Amino acid sequence: MIRERILDITRHEVIRSGFRFSMNDLSKQLGMSTKTVYEFFPSKEDLLKDLLDTSLTEIVQKEQQLMSDTSLPLPSKLRQALVMMPDDLGMFDLRRLSELQRYYPAVWSQLDLFITNHWDEIRQLVHTGQASGELRSFDTEVFVQVYIGGLYRLMEQSASGSWNGSTLSAALQEMVDMLLEGVLPKEGP
Repeated sequence: MIRERILDITRHEVIRSGFRFSMNDLSKQLGMSTKTVYEFFPSKEDLLKDLLDTSLTEIVQKEQQLMSDTSLPLPSKLRQALVMMPDDLGMFDLRRLSELQRYYPAVWSQLDLFITNHWDEIRQLVHTGQASGELRSFDTEVFVQVYIGGLYRLMEQSASGSWNGSTLSAALQEMVDMLLEGVLPKEGP
């Protein structure tokens, strides 16, 4: 119960002010001693790793539900899987991701590993769609690398201040639209 409360308050703090909060500030918000917080999380990095684990677990669970939904057509599943985010987007705001990468490289490494390696479900969807004719034939690995590269480029622009300020969710929607539909206007009847 206390552990979950610490994670919940941390989540709100990340949304409010990013990753630069102190454990002392956090303990004051919790109404407990810093020592108590450190009993549950030996370091701020451990706390952030747990917070990230919770978000990544949520994404995996959502993905499993999506993949087992037989009412959705394959193209819809693919689109939804590519823009899937945890319900609480605080850690996944573009500016926050840049902070995470800069100030907490071990936690960032955990997220980076997930981003670069968690593609089995997407690959399976693409191969199924190509076999059924719902998707045209294309190199799945190039598709994955373009997506990952686009995501990282969005984060770099956000960190440099040259980003227009849209959310990661909105940016992913736009990027996925371009990947799946292209940029040329649709031809009329």
